[in-house]
Order: sequence, then C-alpha cells, then structure tokens
Amino acid sequence: MKTVREFHLDLGQPMHSLQLPEGFVCVNAAFDLVRRQLDLWVEVPLRPDVPEQAYRLKLVASGQPVPLHYQYVTSALHPFESRAVHLYQVTEPKGEQVAVLGCAA
Repeated sequence: MKTVREFHLDLGQPMHSLQLPEGFVCVNAAFDLVRRQLDLWVEVPLRPDVPEQAYRLKLVASGQPVPLHYQYVTSALHPFESRAVHLYQVTEPKGEQVAVLGCAA
C-alpha cells in the first residue's frame, strides 16, 4: 500500500528538511498564497519496514544561482505572476554517495 502525504514549506525560509521513506515520489508542488508557503505532495510507501531518510531541500527563485551538484526536484508557478520557485535537493559534491529525491515532472 501507499499514500500521498502533504508537506508545507515556508517560502520565507530557503532551507527545509524532510524525513521521507525510501521509494517515495514527488507528485506535485503548488503555491499557497494565503499561507505564503509551497505545498508539496509526495507519494510514500506505507510499509513499516521501509526506512526513512532525512532530505535537505532548498527553495530557489528563477534566475538565482544553484550549485552544480544540487539535484532538481520540482517547480511551482505563481498563479497570478510570471514567476516560479524551484525546489532542489541539497546534495554533496561528486565523490560522496547521497540518496536523491525523485519527482515526477
């Protein structure tokens, strides 16, 4: 069995940390203008034997620089303006093993 969990990321805070089980998939992201947050929906397995890992995520505005080794996750378009926010997984430079957040386009 699996389910979709919702997470709320404060747009005023650029770095976030999420505990997610292995085998999850990001399915959607959207602006919540009232709460000034990014809503993120992640499909996760419901099996209790699946271990969870901590993932560090960074919100980045369009046009802002991002280290080459960060992994793109998803984007959310502002519904009333021509701007977007992009979510990246903070990873280590090559040479170190890290789990990568996988998301649908």
